Amino acid sequence: MSDTEAKQPSSKTELALEFLGELADMPRDRLQHVIRQVVGEELASVMFNYARQVMQASPDKILENASSFLILGYLIRAFERGEIPEDLPTA
Repeated sequence: MSDTEAKQPSSKTELALEFLGELADMPRDRLQHVIRQVVGEELASVMFNYARQVMQASPDKILENASSFLILGYLIRAFERGEIPEDLPTA
């Protein structure tokens, strides 16, 4: 079985849970290397500064903000891949 086949989840939720588990077990140095290689320092800095602005504006909403950041990251990836249809209804 190839790495691609081994990583095939049956749902987006399972893939997310698998990745979060890998992140939880990942050594800090490896995580920093992955961030530099995959995200890049410039984009990581933009995201860090955005997160700092949001957290400073609403420090009492830490859980909501953290959840929003995870969703935002997912949406950014979908946008990069052209997976967000332009004709989505607003409600």
